[in-house]
Amino acid sequence: MAMMRIQLAFLLLAFAVAGVARAQSVQLADGRVLLAEVEPGSVTGEGMRVRRLDNGGVLDLRWDHLTPASATAWKKRFDLAGDAQEEITVRADEVTYEIGGTRRTALGRIVEQGSDTIVVQQKGVPSVIKRRDIVGVRKVDAPVTQVMTREEYYSDLVTQMNPGGDADKNLLVAEQLMKVRDYDRALEHVEKARAAGNSKNPPQIDAMAGKLQRFKEAAKELKVMEAIQAARSRGGLADFDKGGMLIAQFEKDYPQTKLKAEFEAEKRRFGEARTRYLTGQVAERWRESIRVIADKACGDAGLTLQAARDYATGKMTDDILARVSSVLKLDAAEVKALWAGRKDNALGKRPEAFSYGLGSWTLGEPAILKDTQQGKANAAQKADAGANAAGSNPQLDRLQKLLRQAQERRQAAQSQGAEQRELTDEDWWRQAERVDRVGWLRAYYAEFGGQLTVTFATVSPCISCNGEGSLPEIGSQGRIVRAKCFLCQNTKWLRTFKAF
Repeated sequence: MAMMRIQLAFLLLAFAVAGVARAQSVQLADGRVLLAEVEPGSVTGEGMRVRRLDNGGVLDLRWDHLTPASATAWKKRFDLAGDAQEEITVRADEVTYEIGGTRRTALGRIVEQGSDTIVVQQKGVPSVIKRRDIVGVRKVDAPVTQVMTREEYYSDLVTQMNPGGDADKNLLVAEQLMKVRDYDRALEHVEKARAAGNSKNPPQIDAMAGKLQRFKEAAKELKVMEAIQAARSRGGLADFDKGGMLIAQFEKDYPQTKLKAEFEAEKRRFGEARTRYLTGQVAERWRESIRVIADKACGDAGLTLQAARDYATGKMTDDILARVSSVLKLDAAEVKALWAGRKDNALGKRPEAFSYGLGSWTLGEPAILKDTQQGKANAAQKADAGANAAGSNPQLDRLQKLLRQAQERRQAAQSQGAEQRELTDEDWWRQAERVDRVGWLRAYYAEFGGQLTVTFATVSPCISCNGEGSLPEIGSQGRIVRAKCFLCQNTKWLRTFKAF
């Protein structure tokens, strides 16, 4: 028995380690570290979406919610941190401290430690931090351009590499210096490599010298390219607008640039990042606009149910397209193309719930049950419906009120000897509250408007008749009879689905 317990413990430990191995570390600005799964397509210039592994919650994080090092690391993984020439990193000290209840972070190198204070130097500027304010200190890999000046980096690099008269070491130093745009010093080390005459790859010397000379002669072009890279790295809507204008400016001002290959590579990366970001934005705004446009349409008192159907399968898409184009300030043709490509984007293909609610019966029972598992799960869904009815439901009071009103109308008609007129779908539309009409129009557009893809459909039993389609009541002769359920009109079910 003891041996079995030991084996079980090892098995549980193995599962735990496997789970942690799949986790990804995200450090928040306040110093907390989350184990989470990151949705790759959700990573944009503004932030990313993660699912916490401790409680399953989903967080939309902006980059300023993360520590600089963590944000930079994630941007680099998804090609959002600028050109590779900017991405060289160094070990740095990240000091988290708190003043007046506000948590702050200093990223640099600790150059002095006293009994009461420490000094963190960032790009040559020292910051004195009191020890009593410090929350935590840790070593991180950070972009060298955020931590050191070119002079500081050069001094450290030469000390570490100690190239001396080794041609290949001098070439390595030159290559690193190119990544921080220190072209003059890089050329000096290329010439030292040439003078040493002991390189194992002599053609590399001429190739690097030629590349550096091109970069030096194209200083103005490089400045524009760096601005394009910065816009891509920031990655907001305004940044992509600015980057697009910079690309157009570059092509106009430097048609014969010597950096054509580098420019074309950056232009491609910029275009991919822009498309990735805007696809998610268009998808989010499109789904948001379905509700906005549906609400606006249902504000028209003269809108009939048939007119709502025609609108959903016709002009509603044009109105949504116009709104999205206006909000994002994009051409309608580009919005269409981005919307069409949303299936390859995590934000784009994120499904949203739609429901016909009390108006489900207007579809007819076959359409209500389409693509659902009702035939297989009838008993289970009835049980769930009973549980839901017994629990807290924010709409339950409103539904009970409707039921009472229907029963009162039926009893009034019976007491007057009048026959109750059959309820038509247009009757329901006229009597329905605006929130119910809006929900119905949203769902009808999502399912029949030709723009969204339904991923899952289900039904729940009518909350009044519990999926029977009729209710017992006392007839005109005092006998108990089955009367058609007022809410579902004998269709028994309420339809809900998800679509993107």
